[in-house]
Amino acid sequence: MARKAGGSLRAYVMTRIALSIPMLLILLTFTFIMLRVAPGDPIEASLGPNVPSEVIQQIKHARGLDRPMYQQYFEYLGQTAHGDFGTSIVREVPVARYITQHFPATLELTMYAMLIAVVVGVGVGTIAGRFRDTPIDFGGRLFGIVAYSAPIFWLGLMLQLLFSRNLGWLPSGGRIASFMDPRPLHTGLYTIDAIWNGQWESLYWALKYLTLPAVTLGLVIGGVFVRLTRVHLLQTLQADYVEAARARGVRERWVVYRHAFKNALVPVVTIVGLEFALLLGGAVLTETTFTWPGLGKALVDNLQLRDYPVVQGIITFFALLVVGVSLLIDVVNAYIDPRIRY
Repeated sequence: MARKAGGSLRAYVMTRIALSIPMLLILLTFTFIMLRVAPGDPIEASLGPNVPSEVIQQIKHARGLDRPMYQQYFEYLGQTAHGDFGTSIVREVPVARYITQHFPATLELTMYAMLIAVVVGVGVGTIAGRFRDTPIDFGGRLFGIVAYSAPIFWLGLMLQLLFSRNLGWLPSGGRIASFMDPRPLHTGLYTIDAIWNGQWESLYWALKYLTLPAVTLGLVIGGVFVRLTRVHLLQTLQADYVEAARARGVRERWVVYRHAFKNALVPVVTIVGLEFALLLGGAVLTETTFTWPGLGKALVDNLQLRDYPVVQGIITFFALLVVGVSLLIDVVNAYIDPRIRY
């Protein structure tokens, strides 16, 4: 039986990987075509409109941009399959290096935003489920709906107006003060490196700059967790083992937090993993609103510059992150619950 279970899990993993390949291929193809049919020229965007056309044609020929689209496409797929995202047209640096320079900022923002989302969302959802059909429940559900429905850029602007412009407590953008330098960098995450180096003033300023974008992103995602936690907690509270605990005279507080809460979190943890992967690739509006120097803002900047290799590389990197995390979650769930494999 152990061999059969192991074999079915192995087959399930291979099937999930096989299904991910066409999805990535479609995404890469769509990105490649859309960038090239969109109006504008990357060489003119980087050099300006006053450059002679002969110079522009020479640069295009040197970079292979004057070749037929199908040749560029297959070369692009071949490079991507070998982990080579090409070289930036505007900056003339390897795209892989450009991604590694900006990814730590996105990762740091995502980590703290997810921490806020889990604490707020799971906390409010649990309290709302615990006091079902009461004003507390109504307030919790209302908070979840408003938080999830609020546009990220609008919420970010409102927080900037309140805490930056009116109160002056927090900076409105950027990643750290110009007079603070948390070097040497070990991880690229300013808060972690500041702790590593014992630079407590740098840690203070890094957290200060991180607060508004992390709270903005965390509150919006937390609205999703409020509803999920509440719904699954209510379903769990109707289970037989919960009723048995109540019949034994266990206090309602312990029934909720010791018996029902842990089981209600199982599907929530799955969504947390997926949302974390999506946040890594979807914090574009937050980073743009707060001029946070991560991959999301870099994607917007390079879209304006029509820098094909950088845009393709960032989107491919985001797609690989989402697919990888989704695959990991599926494997863990299949290992815990064998019914998922069939």
